[in-house]
Amino acid sequence: NANLQSTDPPCFPSSATVQLADGETVPLSSLSAGDSILAAAADGTLGFDAASSFSLADPSAKAAFLSLATATVTVTLTPTHKLPAGPAKELKQASEVAVGEMIWIASPAAGALVQAPAPVLKITKVVADGLHSPLTMHGGWPVVDGVATSYNSAAVVARNKYLVPLVEAVCPSLGRLVVAFANPKTMHYIDGQVVEPLSSLAAAALAAAAFAAREMLAGK
Repeated sequence: NANLQSTDPPCFPSSATVQLADGETVPLSSLSAGDSILAAAADGTLGFDAASSFSLADPSAKAAFLSLATATVTVTLTPTHKLPAGPAKELKQASEVAVGEMIWIASPAAGALVQAPAPVLKITKVVADGLHSPLTMHGGWPVVDGVATSYNSAAVVARNKYLVPLVEAVCPSLGRLVVAFANPKTMHYIDGQVVEPLSSLAAAALAAAAFAAREMLAGK
């Protein structure tokens, strides 16, 4: 009973693929935190970016997706997942992309994104297993099934480019708890940890404990 209007996070199915730094193509279901995957900068240049520990993975889920097919590639993603479209690489939700629009695909030979040789020819609603979203460490657009995508808006990605490496270095577990307070959804992370939303009371207790720990360390 997957619903295209559901509150599933922006994700891909388990069968979607990414390219690792060694050139191997693997399904998202086998991706681990720290793996370097092919990604693109906003200017279209290609490189590799690490999947952070904030990447999402729920292989047990079954969800509704949109498959956007061109003459050469097909990318399957949830309706709210974003990808660059059109000449300006405007980030759009998959549900906003129309037949006839151009999407961007990776050309490793050129070292850059190129417009697909043909526009989106067909959009199909499908149900598939798994919900996965690689959140890159340094703001790269993950290339999934050969197509450039973005896990969030340009503003959020630009912020996370600096925030995620900092949180990863200091205390990723605390970062996940902050997400749990700010986001009213259960989060399934790439290492298998499931974090439920935090109530305001639990968040206050967490903040008090963190403050007490800091004071204790400062007194040493």
